[in-house]
Order: sequence, then structure tokens, then C-alpha cells
Amino acid sequence: MKKIIALLTAVIMVVSIVSVSYAASGQETLAYEGLPTYKELYNNINFTDIEDHWAKDSIYRMSSLSVIKGDGYNKFHPDSILTREQAIALLVRLLGLSSQAQILGENSIKNMDTGGYKILTPNDYWSRGYIDAALQNNIITQEEIDNILTLTEEEQNNLELEVEKNIISYETDPNLTDNQIKNIESQLREKIEKKYTWKKPVDREQVAIWVSRILDLKPIYGQTQQKIYNLKDWQKIKTTNIPIIEALLQKGVMSGDDKGYFNPKGYLKRAEMAKLLDNIFEDFLLKQGYKIGTGLVERIDKNYQVDEETTIEKKIFRIKDDKNNILNFIAQESETDIYDRGFLVYKNGKLTKHNELNEYDYIKYYINPQNNVVFVEVLNNIPALLEGTIEKVGDNQITVKDYLGGIHSFNIIPGVDIRVNDNKAELSDLLYGQDVTLTISGGKVIKIDGYIDIEEEGYIHPGDRIFVGKVLYIDSQNNKLTLLKDNKKHEFIIKPYVPVIKGDTNINLSSIKEGDIVKLEFDQYEGNVPIKVSVYTDDRQFKNIFKGKLSFVNLGRNEIILSDVYYYQHAKWLYKDESIKLALDSNVEIYSDGLNVPKENLKQYLGKEVYLATDEKYGKEEAFKIILKNGYERDYYNSIQNIAYGQNKIKVDYNEIYYDDKGTIIIKDGRVIHPYNLNEGDDIYVISQGKDKYTAALISVENIPSTGLVIYRGRIDEIDQYRFELDDYDILEDNNWDFSTRQISFDISEDTKILDTREDDPIEISVTDFTNSRFLKGKYLVNSYYGEYAYVVKYDSMVIAMNIIDENTNPKIITVADVDNVDKLAKLISLKNVRDWNQLKGIWNINNTIFTLDVNKALIIKEGRNITINDISPGDSLYILRNNNVGYIVVVR
Repeated sequence: MKKIIALLTAVIMVVSIVSVSYAASGQETLAYEGLPTYKELYNNINFTDIEDHWAKDSIYRMSSLSVIKGDGYNKFHPDSILTREQAIALLVRLLGLSSQAQILGENSIKNMDTGGYKILTPNDYWSRGYIDAALQNNIITQEEIDNILTLTEEEQNNLELEVEKNIISYETDPNLTDNQIKNIESQLREKIEKKYTWKKPVDREQVAIWVSRILDLKPIYGQTQQKIYNLKDWQKIKTTNIPIIEALLQKGVMSGDDKGYFNPKGYLKRAEMAKLLDNIFEDFLLKQGYKIGTGLVERIDKNYQVDEETTIEKKIFRIKDDKNNILNFIAQESETDIYDRGFLVYKNGKLTKHNELNEYDYIKYYINPQNNVVFVEVLNNIPALLEGTIEKVGDNQITVKDYLGGIHSFNIIPGVDIRVNDNKAELSDLLYGQDVTLTISGGKVIKIDGYIDIEEEGYIHPGDRIFVGKVLYIDSQNNKLTLLKDNKKHEFIIKPYVPVIKGDTNINLSSIKEGDIVKLEFDQYEGNVPIKVSVYTDDRQFKNIFKGKLSFVNLGRNEIILSDVYYYQHAKWLYKDESIKLALDSNVEIYSDGLNVPKENLKQYLGKEVYLATDEKYGKEEAFKIILKNGYERDYYNSIQNIAYGQNKIKVDYNEIYYDDKGTIIIKDGRVIHPYNLNEGDDIYVISQGKDKYTAALISVENIPSTGLVIYRGRIDEIDQYRFELDDYDILEDNNWDFSTRQISFDISEDTKILDTREDDPIEISVTDFTNSRFLKGKYLVNSYYGEYAYVVKYDSMVIAMNIIDENTNPKIITVADVDNVDKLAKLISLKNVRDWNQLKGIWNINNTIFTLDVNKALIIKEGRNITINDISPGDSLYILRNNNVGYIVVVR
């Protein structure tokens, strides 16, 4: 026994020493125990009727956090209809007001003498309390309660009949007095009446209004009221409810069904309510004192506590969260249940307990206000690939630096499959700096693929030579790609047949963006023509660019508050009519006059104006770069006349403006980019600040990337098999129209899409019907296309699409915009961030109009292929040729 205790003491000492060492290096170590009732919670919510249900994830998440409950006997009944009473109870529970509701219910009890009969149960009293709590907390109004309690004449008659029927059995009891029977009748009436009031199904519109109140949403009126009109049955919604339901739709809390209907009077199912609660629950738990975060399970320690009565097995899950804090989650089990503590885990689509948590699982955790770990969700349940170079290799661990600069360490499973240049290898064969691809599952490496040059001229095994760099320029016309590596430029030729792959999708060279990281693979030891291109998006995406006054700094909570806030959008600053609170990224960069400012000194700059960039991590907006304003602000919206990289200087509107490699925020296509990505001729919006010497705080590149397409408009003159000519044509290239009186020939194929939009209802024409019309020349038949006008879209050397139009149809407005919403049935696309090309000035004009584009007559193209409106999603960027709100050519960029 003494040996065991000594061993346990040693283990505890080791754990303590490790914790202290981390604390000394600036990390905070916190310990949280599991729930003593975790087994009971697991048994209550391990439902048997949701295994294949679409809302399973939401149901388990909400029930594990006790926001929603089952119906008993391990059943959830996901497709059962929700009642008004249940909906109110769930919203009250979400707000953390269950205790208040139960107390209100108990206080409503009147000690009525019912002769020992129990008519109303605790649930009946608590139901009163939940309704009162909902009224007191502005979830429901008194008017709504009165409407619910108002019965129709038929319902009133049925109620009286049921009361009379039920009271008979009590009236025959000779031991009851008249007063007792009267009290029983009163309680029976209350109980039965609920069947006609609170136990009736709740409709979607009513729940929407209740939810909007707990979210404290403001109704949306006027031109910004758009999403509601995409619902086919919006006119069935009560007029006064339309603005608030618009707010719910815009926030993404509720939506229409897959057929475009909101079904305002339709009944809500239990599963639908679970999903709705899952959309909004997190902020409410945080307000109640929950701690919610994400992190990696770095290590699992186990020890035992032994005494004469019982043995307790204790597991310590060491979590490194995304702020580099160390959290210890403590679970313990014994033969005696009173010592048990643990938490529920949702992993691989199954509800389980803490024992299924493994090292290197990436998790999201929920800790209640009593500092108990309640629920852990494993996020990395799908095998993933990580590419990079080896930093360190040990007996059972490998450390890799990815191509974006991130460092990752993983345990390696026993017997891991290791290949170098596709040949079987050992762990000892792997070298520092070697390119590898790791296959990771459950947080551990299950396969390692290594690559190495063979040091000889000429042909090598495909993929043995690899080059990784950041994209500086893309020349789609000449198939050239310029990369930056170690501050040196390298140019490569990307042949048309070379696959360019992003994720699991083949894309075109023109779809690569400046700032992307790419990996080139070669089958020649020398040369600049790769056999494969893999594209990785730089992980420094930004969410917002703000400027404002630094009015509050709380380094303990790692957050700041800005007042007098403006946010950058579309080459202009827009005023935000409220202060904002932002978290600080753990590695936030702060600069003043190009010099780095330690985060600890940020309080010294209270009241100072700042520019800052934010990104989003797991739903939380964080500031990752802050520029302290010094001097006066100037702004410019024009093209770069000259750029001197060595002097960190650009010329705009004949003004010299300096920039700093780190102290200037440079953005393009939603990402922060390197100064080397700036080019002469780029259209930019610059915010500079200073006195004698002006330094850019923000440079926003406003270029519109090339579509890789050439568009023609002209009259069809000759048609041959797989060939035709246009006469007197206009050509659209680089956004500008040029006219030519010559003829031009085109090749077509069976993949060419031909649309005839001369009538109100467009007709798709087969290539065969089009080419056969060469036999109808001069006969002026309906199916003859001689002499008709057409838009022709050319990609590479082939026509991929044609739009045959009426002679008077001449849309020449060129627009770029982002998709806000898509009505696939009506073929309408709501646009935002709209810009129109000004050919005279050669710039993009900002168009503040919010309008809906009709694409019934449009050719829709993506990656050089014809697609349909079903392939367009909110957030896509479009290049549009239109006439007012009718689109004729739409390119998804």
C-alpha cells in the first residue's frame, strides 16, 4: 500500500512541476472537474429515435447542455409537434430562468381544499411559472396571452362538456363537501382548458416573434428589407410582423424551407425547435457564466487513489486552448458512484462519455457557471491531410511546418505507413526540411508520404521535385505564374493541360488569387514547367476593417472597445452608429509610426484613433492588427503610378506615399496581402496618415480580376459545321468595348451552350440545330440564324456559349457584385457591393443601388464551364453584362 501511495505522490508531483513550468512561461493553467451527475444525464438523453435524423447534432448538443429535454424512455420524438407551452418553457430555459419560473409557479399555488385529491401536478404549477417568467422578461405580451386564452364558442362548449363529464366521479364521493367539489371543479377546468390554449400547437410565426424578443432584434424597414420577399408566402405573414421576421432571416436564425416557403401558420416540430435553439444558444450561455472555447487535447494522464474502501481512477485531460492557456479537465470513476465525475462527449456523430476522448482530438468545450465540464464536442473526426516540411522527428512524434508557416506536432501511431517517393521507408529515413504529407485521424498521424529530389539531371519520378511559394502575379493570357520565395521572384509556365487543384476541385489558372500559397510538382530536375499545381488559401482572411477611438482596454479579458466607429466597405468609410467591443488576437500586432508596440502598453493610448483589421475564429471576431493614428488623414482612390519596393513607396495622384511592411494594412480579395503583391496600374484606395511624411495605414486593392473570357457582339454571317462567322462585331476585353467592321470566325463544339433569348421565354438550342440552319440560308425561316445578332463567349480558342438576341437588344453595362441571396425558382439574384465600369474614366464606379438581377436570359459561366443558377450561392462574386436588371452574361468569379 505504501508503494502505491508513493507512486501516486510522484505522479502528482510530476503533474504539479509541469503545471508550474507552463505558468512560468506565461501560460495560465486552470482545472475543471466533470459533473457528478454525468451518467444520469447520459442515460436520460441517449435517445434511440434520432440515429439518422437530420437534426441529430443539434438535438444532442441542446440536450447535453440541458436546453431541451427528451420525452422519457430514451425517446426524443423529433417529429412531434411543439405546443405553445413547450415553446415558452424552452425559451425561458435558454435564458437561464428555470429557477425563477419554478419559484413563480410554486408561489401561485393556492391551498385549495380538494379532499385529498391531486388534480394539478407540479408540472401544472411550473407551467404557470414559465408563462409568468416569459411575461416578466418580455418574451410574450399580455395581449398574446389574452389571445391564447380566448376560446371560440365551440371550444367553450367542449370545455364545459369535459368538465361536467370529469366532475361526475368526484360528485359521487360521499366524503366530499360542496366546497371541496367546487375546488376540484375549478382545478379540473384549469387543467382541461390548457388543451384548448397552451397545449395547442405553436405556429412558426409566433415562435419567430418570441425568438426575436429574446435576441432583442430591431425590425428592418425600407430598402434593406429584402430577404422576406424571396419567400413565396410572405404575404401570409402578419403585416406588423414582416420587419422583425426580416431581421430574423438576415441574422440566419430562421429561413424558408427548400421550396422557398416560410409556412408562417405551419406547426413547429421538436427537431426544428432544437435546430433553432442551436442557432442562437451560445451567447445566452455565455451571459449565464458558461465558458466556451476550443482547444487541442495534448495529453491524457491517469492515476489512482486507493484507500481501504474504494479505488478511484482519475483521468486528467490536458487541453491547450486557442489562447495558449492550459486547461485540465478532471474525470474520475470508482465502484462507488458518489465519487464519479465526468462529462459527455459528442464524437463521430455519437453521444458518448469522456473515456472516448483521445490525445490530439480537437475539441469545443462547455464549462458551466459552477466550473464543471459539462459537454465536449470533438471537431476533428474526419481524416485530414497536412502538407509541409519536417521540423523534428522523434520515436513517436513528428513536428511539421506547413506551407503557411504554422507549426504542428503530432503523435504517430505504431506501425505507421511511411513512404518516400512512394517507396517503403522507416521513420529514421525522414530528414529535417523534407517535404511531407501527413494523413491525420483522431489527432494522430496514420500515414506519412515524404518527397526528396534524386540529385540527377533530366527525368525524375513525378512529384519528386517540389517548389512552394506565394503568388505575386498571374498572367492567364500567357499561362505564366510568378511566385515569391525567400524574397526572390520565380516565374513558371503553366501549360493548359496541367491540373490546377484547390481542395478537391480542378480550377483555372485565372482563378488563382494573388497571395495564395501554391505548390508546384515537377517531373524534371530542372526547368520551370510543372506537372501539377496545388493551391492553398493564405489563412489571413480579414472580416472587417475599422477605424475609431480607443475608449477602453481590458487586458485581463483581452478585449477593447472602440467608439466613433467607421467600417471600411467598397472604397469608402461607413459610420457605425454604436460602439463595438472586440477581442484581441493572442498574437495581435500593434504599430505606431512603423514601430511595434507591446500589447501591455496599449492602455497608454486610450482616446487615440486607431485603424484595425479583424478576423473571425470559431464565430468570434478578433482584432489581429492595430495601427495607431499619428497626424492627419488623407485618402486617395486612383491607380498606382509608380512603386518602389526597395524604398517602400508608391505614387498615387502624383503624391508619394510610404508604406510599411508590417505597419500598413494591405488588403485584396478579402485577404491581407504582402506589399510585393502591389503592382503599377493597380486601382487602390489609400488611407494615409501623418504630418510631413504620410504613411499608408490602409491600402485596399480594388482591381477586378480578369475572367479569362473574351465576349463578342455581332451579326451572324456564315454558318458551317462546328464553325461560324460574326460581321461588324464589338469585342469586350479588359472591360472595354471596341468596334470592328471586319469578320471573325469561331469554332464551336458539342459542349457549346446556345440560348435564344429573342422572345420572353428563352429557348436552349442544340449545336446540331444551329449548324443545320446553314441549309436554310436566305429562306428567312424561324429556325434560320443567318443575320441574327448574338453574344459570343470565347474561352481559350473555343466558343463555350452563345446568346442569340434581338437586334435592338444591346446591353453594355458591365457590373461586378456579390451575391446576397438566390431565388432559384424565379431565377432572381439579389446583389450587394455593386460596382459599374466607367469606360470613359477607366474606373469602377460604386453603385449604391441594391437590386435584383433577372437571369432568365443569362448565360452563366464558371471556371470556363456553363453552369445554372443552382450552382450559384450567397457570397459568390459575379461579373455581369446586363441591361438594367436583366443579365445576359453572368460569370461566377
